[in-house]
Amino acid sequence: MKTARSAWLGLLLLVPLLAAADGPAAQPEDEKAIRSAVDAFAKAFAKGDAKAIAGLFTENGEAVDPEGEAIQGREALENHYAARLAEIPEAKLEPGVESIKPLAPGVATVNGRSRVVGSDGSEVGGARYAATFVERDGKWLVASLREVPETKTVSHYERLKELEWLVGEWVEETEEAVVVTSIAWSDNKTYLLRTFDVRVQGKPALTGTQRIGWDPLTKQIKSWVFDDNGGYGEGLWSRAGDQWVVKATGVRPDGRTATATQVLTFVDKDHLKWRSIDRTHGDEIVEEIDEIVMARKPPQPKK
Repeated sequence: MKTARSAWLGLLLLVPLLAAADGPAAQPEDEKAIRSAVDAFAKAFAKGDAKAIAGLFTENGEAVDPEGEAIQGREALENHYAARLAEIPEAKLEPGVESIKPLAPGVATVNGRSRVVGSDGSEVGGARYAATFVERDGKWLVASLREVPETKTVSHYERLKELEWLVGEWVEETEEAVVVTSIAWSDNKTYLLRTFDVRVQGKPALTGTQRIGWDPLTKQIKSWVFDDNGGYGEGLWSRAGDQWVVKATGVRPDGRTATATQVLTFVDKDHLKWRSIDRTHGDEIVEEIDEIVMARKPPQPKK
């Protein structure tokens, strides 16, 4: 059972307060394995082997092509790449890797620019890409891949649209606490605005606000949070299939730092799961918060 202390501390980190952009470096063996997976993608592309490409994704992996179409699942991915490869036979893919950043044990993001070269050596296509890799049974697989043409200007709303399912009111109730959180778009849909209220045994315990947006500097979704006790934090978000992996850092009212890794899982349009691991307050290791389920609050009946 969560204590009142863990409930409101969990909410502070749920917002989520992700780690700063300069995270820990990837382990050499992990980076080597990820680069090998990227090379395998390029080799399968050159061979026109759509099945092999799909096999490099997780079972429920997702790709968003340069036109913005989302394809999920290995079967759909195989069909998608088979159609793309048929349009450019004998083409080769040059996936330039610019950065590999670990987010959590077994999770890393890869950013870069890919070039598609025709049989005559001329460039026939290319895009910026961002991929999330996850380790499964010792093998690194693509959980999500997004391609964006460099000539296309992508609005902040388009960057955040995959989080649109969060818009609305959510509630979580335990024997001790009730947590109500509300998320809405800003007027121009540049940010998602979140407010949260925690009550323990019927009494106010913590309230705060959060702003979620696209950070053009780090090229990731970023959040900023402030609570009414004087705590604050920020974070970077990264998607892995139906989950969002979040590394959190913040500053508590007493000046101590707080860190955690958050995992938000989309269940359906009315439910999400959340858990908090790798938690610290200052130099202390804090107990993990078990997975909880939050439900969408139904609209009030019209009078």
